[in-house]
Amino acid sequence: MPLNIEIHAEPNEGKRISLAGSLDTDTAPQLQDKIDHEIDSTAHMIIMDLRRLEFLSSAGLRVIFKTKKLMDNHSGKFMLVNLQPQVRKVFEIIKALDGMNVFRSQEEMDDYLATMQNKVRDGDS
Repeated sequence: MPLNIEIHAEPNEGKRISLAGSLDTDTAPQLQDKIDHEIDSTAHMIIMDLRRLEFLSSAGLRVIFKTKKLMDNHSGKFMLVNLQPQVRKVFEIIKALDGMNVFRSQEEMDDYLATMQNKVRDGDS
């Protein structure tokens, strides 16, 4: 199954990576190339939207964790949103959800982001 990748700008130097299809051994290099060409240290936030991702292999996990590490290295935010049950199960199996920002929906993520921004604005960092 192919992988469809869309990368769009988000407010405040953010990027949304929307994936559809299968992120596996054959398609992971395609995603990595796209990230390497379109995401750099100026990105303050990466939102990986997995709403239409149907399958995730260990090769796909490597790309996701490499992207998270890129963001961690320059104090950026990395968030996963809209994980399908079968994709969530992959993360649960390897116990990778702890310490990652994972949201059930766009609304839940927006509420979190609004809360974090309000804390900074109010001086609560």
